[in-house]
Amino acid sequence: MPQPLCPHPAAAAGIHPCLKVGDSVVAEVVLDGMAVAQLEHQAAQPGLQRQPALLVHLPPGLQQLQLRGTVTLAGKPPAPLDRTWTVRDLAPTSAPLYDPCLPWAERIRALAVQAPRIQIGPAPSHAGQASPQAALRALEQRLGTPVPTLLHLLADWDIGISDSYFVGARGLGTVGEMLVNQWDYARTGEEGLQDLLPPDVLARYDRSLAVYVDVGDGLGALAWDPEGAPGEGQWYWLHQDELDEPALLQDHASGHPHTAEAVFTQVFQRFALSRLACAQTDDELVVDTALPRPNMLQLQFDKRRHPRLWLCSYEHPYGLY
Repeated sequence: MPQPLCPHPAAAAGIHPCLKVGDSVVAEVVLDGMAVAQLEHQAAQPGLQRQPALLVHLPPGLQQLQLRGTVTLAGKPPAPLDRTWTVRDLAPTSAPLYDPCLPWAERIRALAVQAPRIQIGPAPSHAGQASPQAALRALEQRLGTPVPTLLHLLADWDIGISDSYFVGARGLGTVGEMLVNQWDYARTGEEGLQDLLPPDVLARYDRSLAVYVDVGDGLGALAWDPEGAPGEGQWYWLHQDELDEPALLQDHASGHPHTAEAVFTQVFQRFALSRLACAQTDDELVVDTALPRPNMLQLQFDKRRHPRLWLCSYEHPYGLY
């Protein structure tokens, strides 16, 4: 793997137990045979929590992670816990995505070498067509507002992830236009957009750009609404199964909208890296030491109190950058 132009911060992982209220786990965290931390957690709330119960440093070249201690479930006596996972680091694949010293197009091209689901090449050109940059300028005049800088930086590239794709500069239009012209919705009448959508949602779609189209289990899209934080706007996901409820991309703690760079990063995390982040066996633990924030490791126990530990940083919605 080529070394990043800018060094990454020290890698860390948060352990997030997913337990029922009253259940508890007490365990040493052992990395390559050395005990480095003590996990002590009793669930006060059910399910997965965003704040980790324990944060541990991930040393370079980590081979194994072990938990040894006890787990108490459903009021039963404590049961012994001793489980070791073999570590696989995703960093050799993901590192270019997080390298701030690489231009965005170079990040994607380097990532595509490691993640074959990504396709990137020069945007096609035809005689008599406006250049991608000219098309963006014309779009800005029509919208009456500048578009995000990242759209200009990537305008000269045709980028897809499997069957999904970023809309080319010449094809960019509003979400409302996409729904009518490409997704076959009627504007008016029974089952038309005016009938299906609340007025504020339809207004948002009519002023927003459809930037990325997700072709999978139905159709979805990433869109940018110019009305939002000054200079940033508001990014969101929409899906035809929940067309009346666009999912705003914003920080869960502060409520601040995500930046364009954070949103584009999440697209590649979710659509290009999530499958690579899946463990191949029950005894494998995938980590990503290139992630600029702590790995989110979910710890859960089955009815026999056997532990499962896995990386959920790339799972939607936990993968939001």
